Amino acid sequence: MLPPRLLRRVYLPTMLIALLLLGGVAVSVVHEGLMAGRAEAWMVAWVLAFVLGLPALLLLLPSLGALVDLARSRDNVPYAGGKIP
Repeated sequence: MLPPRLLRRVYLPTMLIALLLLGGVAVSVVHEGLMAGRAEAWMVAWVLAFVLGLPALLLLLPSLGALVDLARSRDNVPYAGGKIP
């Protein structure tokens, strides 16, 4: 198993590439849906909201978790103005 830091460095670019590829497919699918009619375009839009939204959450949530961990790690020992024995 990879260490967490290395895993983040592998995960982020992989997910960005996957989202770019899904975005390209989504543009062509929306174009086809618009050509078929308004109702089909709405159905395609709802499906794409989940198809693109879930991988986007998989990309953003670990990044936000890392930022929260970084913020919490700095607050381990609060400054009280005195020396710690």
